[in-house]
Amino acid sequence: MRLCKVVCLVALTATVGCTGDIWLYGAESIPVEIISDTELELGIAVVHPVGVETVAAGAMATVQWADIASVAGTGVRVQAQRNATTGNTTLPDAPTGPVIFLIGDATPGTGRDAIADGENDIFHWDTTGVRVGRYIITMTIEAPDGTSETVMSLDPDRGTTGVVNITTTLPVPTLNFTAPGATDETVTTGNTFNITWTDNGSANADARMTLGLDPDDNPDNGNEVILLSNEPLSTDGNNGSFTFNFLDQDGNGVADGTYTVFAQLDDNANDVVTVEATGQLILNP
Repeated sequence: MRLCKVVCLVALTATVGCTGDIWLYGAESIPVEIISDTELELGIAVVHPVGVETVAAGAMATVQWADIASVAGTGVRVQAQRNATTGNTTLPDAPTGPVIFLIGDATPGTGRDAIADGENDIFHWDTTGVRVGRYIITMTIEAPDGTSETVMSLDPDRGTTGVVNITTTLPVPTLNFTAPGATDETVTTGNTFNITWTDNGSANADARMTLGLDPDDNPDNGNEVILLSNEPLSTDGNNGSFTFNFLDQDGNGVADGTYTVFAQLDDNANDVVTVEATGQLILNP
């Protein structure tokens, strides 16, 4: 088997053919790697995104490729992953989110048939619920014998600079606890305490809040006491309150102890925001 790099797919189609005819944008050629022997021709190139393609959260993003396949059962898998940017948008940084499988998944053979789809080398990505940020698209073409080729929309070695930049007009949710405020608050069994806060809920109607108590100041290790969840960030202008009566959201009693009051804010577009009160809530018998 030999590996050769062909930098113009117009020349390539005259030699081995293709499953689609969208190969060039403008006068540019699309770099592609071709794995070739007497029986197998295999190649894939990114057509969209090209450069930074901005899409509002909830809209459709176009993901498109050009592929070459000569063996029945050859499949194409496509995925997206959010990538940090440190100011240089031409270089990939560390991933900052989970892989989003657009076509197929991580398992070989789960993609779209590269020959059967003909010229349908396109995917319309519904970005509803996708967090804001820039996403690099990864495409893999794989023959039944396991031979494969993978390309990325942003890859300096290949000269590709494509990212899908998802944006939103929703402001980042904010919340500031006013009780407990700067000092600890003590509550004895049988009494109630009003947890209060200010927020920007009137500017972000999509934001929802989870309110809880944490015995160890780590709101992600599973021992949190949830007081309410999936509630609008604010139902009273930019002020909110919750009356704590020693019960969690399921009606179970909350044990005595010292707790950090926290809130997690999620509008399904911006990153989840976690806020903690400065003062702690001390529950006494």
